[in-house]
Amino acid sequence: MEIKSGTSTILTNRQKYWLEHFRICKVAGSNYSDYARSHGLNINTFHSMINRLRRLGVVERPPGKTVKLFKKISVQKKVSSFSEVRLCLPNGVCIEFSSHFESTTLPALLQSAAQIK
Repeated sequence: MEIKSGTSTILTNRQKYWLEHFRICKVAGSNYSDYARSHGLNINTFHSMINRLRRLGVVERPPGKTVKLFKKISVQKKVSSFSEVRLCLPNGVCIEFSSHFESTTLPALLQSAAQIK
């Protein structure tokens, strides 16, 4: 995880406080929980502030880490004679399937459909 340089974000004193702890933790090579515990910091607050600094663009995510976001989908009742379920994703892709559909393949199918532009 890197600290972005040259950011023009103005931080509050509280954010600067947690950013400094983050920097020290990173230099020490500690994990967040051990660092927080050894410095008497609230672990949940430490994690929360790191995430807030990420959203502000001050702290970058580690390479290779993906952000999983929830996507709104709509579930509709039977819309044709061959399907019992229809899921429409925000990108406009709709998936129709019967109740006999193998449910273990649904997550991969939804993920693939969500990537269609």
